[in-house]
Amino acid sequence: MKFRALFVAFLFLSALLWIPTTGASASNLSGYTICVDAGHGGKDPGAVGYVVEKDVNLAIALKVAQVLERDGARVVLTRNGDYFVTLSGRVQIANSADCDIFISIHANAGPSSASGFEVYHYYTSSRGKTLATYVDEEISKLIPLRNRGVKSAGFYVIKYTRMPAILIETGFVTNSYDASIISDEAYQWKYAYAILHGVQRYFGVPVHDPVPVVTGVRFADHGSYFRVVLDVSEKASYHVYYTYYSNGYHLVIQVDNAQLANLGWASYNGWYYTYTGSGTAPLIYATQSGNTVFIVVELNSPYLPYSDFVLSNPDRIVVDIYP
Repeated sequence: MKFRALFVAFLFLSALLWIPTTGASASNLSGYTICVDAGHGGKDPGAVGYVVEKDVNLAIALKVAQVLERDGARVVLTRNGDYFVTLSGRVQIANSADCDIFISIHANAGPSSASGFEVYHYYTSSRGKTLATYVDEEISKLIPLRNRGVKSAGFYVIKYTRMPAILIETGFVTNSYDASIISDEAYQWKYAYAILHGVQRYFGVPVHDPVPVVTGVRFADHGSYFRVVLDVSEKASYHVYYTYYSNGYHLVIQVDNAQLANLGWASYNGWYYTYTGSGTAPLIYATQSGNTVFIVVELNSPYLPYSDFVLSNPDRIVVDIYP
C-alpha cells in the first residue's frame, strides 16, 4: 500500500509541476569517478626550465579536479600538495577507488625550440585513445600552442591503471613561450575546461561549462521547526513556493540553472524520494527537469510558514518550516 501511495504521489507531482520523468545522469558527470594525477611532486621536481614542472602539474590538476567536481563527478587526487607519491602508489590510488578514467598532468622538456602539447594513451587501449583524442581536440580549441597530437606510450601510470588512462604533456618548461602559457593562471583554467569538455565527450555528455550542482539534501526535525538543507557546489539562484494545485501540501525548493547529483535515495520514474520520520514533513522528493532542480517537501498540514536563507563556505540553501 505504501508503494502504491508513492506511485500516485509521483504521478501527481509530475503533473502539478509539469516535469517530464527523466533523470539528470545524461546531462552532467554525476556517477563517474575520475582520478586526476599531478605528476612528480615533493623531492621529485620533474622537468626544470623556466618553470618547475611539479608546480605547474599541481596547479592545473587542482583546477581540473574543481571543474570536474562542479560538473558532478567524484574526483580522486593522487596528490593535493607538494609531496612525493610513487608511480605504483598513484596506480594503487586509482585502482583502489575503482575510477572510471585516469588523467595524468605533466609538462615536457627538450631543446628550447621544442614547443606544444600532446596527449598519450597506452599502446593497446582503444578507449584510452578515444579519451586522448577528445581531450587533445578540446585543448587545441583553447590553448595557443602547437598541437603535437595524440600518441601512444608505455608510461607506468597509463599502463598499470585498470581504467582508460591518458597522460597530458601540457607544454615545454624549457620553452619560454610555453612556460608563460602553462604557468599563467588564466590559461591553467583553460586547460581545465578543455579537459572537462574532452571528458564530457568521452562519456557522451553534452559539452558545457559546469553549473551549480545540488550535491546533497539533508533534513532534521528540531521540534519547533523542520530544517531542509541543500548542499550546492557553488552559489545558485533558487525560489521557494507552495504549489497551487496541491492546496499547500507541497513546498517546492526550485534551483535554477543547476544539476542534481545522485542523492543515494530510493528512486522511481525519475524521482528520488526519502522518508524523513517527521510528523511535519514525512516525505521529500527530488528530481531534475532540463537545467532546473526541484526539491519537493510533502507536509502534513497545508501552507505552513517557512523562512529561507543561504550559507557559504560551503554553499548551502536552508529552508526552515514551522509547524
